[in-house]
Parts: sequence; C-alpha cells; structure tokens
Amino acid sequence: MPPEPMPSGPPWSGPGQWPLANQALAALANHPDAAPARALAREFAAARRALAPFMERLCAATCPRCLEPCCVRARLWWGFADLAFLHLAELPLPITQISYAPGGACPHLGPRGCRLERPLRPWVCDWHLCPEQKVRLGGWDEEERRELADGLERARGLRKSMVDALMEGTG
Repeated sequence: MPPEPMPSGPPWSGPGQWPLANQALAALANHPDAAPARALAREFAAARRALAPFMERLCAATCPRCLEPCCVRARLWWGFADLAFLHLAELPLPITQISYAPGGACPHLGPRGCRLERPLRPWVCDWHLCPEQKVRLGGWDEEERRELADGLERARGLRKSMVDALMEGTG
C-alpha cells in the first residue's frame, strides 16, 4: 500500500480540526502531570518578553521599508509547540489556524506590522531575523548582540523543554 500523502497546508486547517486540536491540547495542558510544562511555558513567555525590545528595534529599522516582507512571502502557522504554549501559558487562543488568500500576505499583517502581540505569534515570527536585520546587528555593540543571542538560545531551550515536559508528563 502506498504511503499517505503529506498534507499540503497547515495542521488542523481542515473542517472541524481546529476545535478538536484545541480540545486535545486543553486536556493535555490541564492534566495534573503537566505542571512542569506549565511552569516552563511561563518561563518561555518571560524569555519572549525579554527579547521583544531587541526584535522591535530590528523590525522598526527594517520592516517598514522592506521590499519583500516575510509576512507577504512566507507561509506560516501555529504548530504543535506554538499551540501547546498558548494553552500552557493560558494565553488567548486564535479562533482559527492561519490561512492565506491566494497570493496574499499573512492575515495578521496590518498597516503598522503584525497585529498580534508577540507572545501570541507563532514562535518563528518572533525569532526570525532576515538578512538585513543580521547585517544591522553588526552595528550593535558586542554586549547587545550577545544578550540577543543568549536570549534567543534560552527561549529556544525553554520551548523545547516545555514540549518535552508536556509529552513526558502526560504521554
């Protein structure tokens, strides 16, 4: 028997899948054994807040004049870890999975950038640095660059630990 074809779109984007995914994640996040994952989600949220000034500074300097914005050319969505984080940290849940009109930009892109608060965005939207931003980082002092790099590494580690703790504690 041939293998099942890989889905072409975001997870949980089919009819009725989004509420089912959220029900399942709510059950996992509220499980008594998920307490360590909930604690890591709070730490991850704090790590993201600490990164926000750096990312806002980079975005303010590059995004408004960008000729090829990530929010237009990339196709992103909330993955398992993103949605698990929102549940574990008890943050507002998106009503639907991100969907794009043909040739359209991210539906959360507004005239002043992303309309979602940083913690509510998919993680990739919060940590991605485009080539121009990487060049701009070269103009920052070494301490600022190190603080950003360390903060990103800490956040990545916390996110992974959060998912691992959720799966180990409730799996």
